[in-house]
Amino acid sequence: MASENQQSFEAVYRENAPFVYRYLLRMGCPAQEAEDITQDTFVKALLNIDSYRGECKLSVWLCQIAKNTWLAERKKHRRDTPLPPVEKGIQDPQLWEWVELIHHLEEPYRTVFLKKALGDFSYSELAHQYGKSESWARVTFYRSRMKLRQMLEERRR
Repeated sequence: MASENQQSFEAVYRENAPFVYRYLLRMGCPAQEAEDITQDTFVKALLNIDSYRGECKLSVWLCQIAKNTWLAERKKHRRDTPLPPVEKGIQDPQLWEWVELIHHLEEPYRTVFLKKALGDFSYSELAHQYGKSESWARVTFYRSRMKLRQMLEERRR
């Protein structure tokens, strides 16, 4: 029985590890760190498999674990790393206006918009992560853009 479970886990790993690794890279995680976090993700998943309720695809759950692991690592290292000098572009008030508007988008619009517009995710990848169709991903991205435009127009009135 243990051998059967081990084979099942190895199959899950083989099928999903490349996806999790690419997901981390698209989030901006350096390659070496992405490899380590991918490994950590599957260890955490194995230890916490009882918390997987099947409400989303397994790959989506694994990517969530990977994201949380990477963000926790970044937060830990951020305490030790001095902040970089502020660049001129970061002081641009128009940029901060957009950041604030994006922050006010509801989920899943905010995440879909950020992943598509800034993360260069395909509609197929977004659909896969949410366990939805490509049409859903396209419509959600379109609606997020429309919501941002509407918020910007309301703000400028």
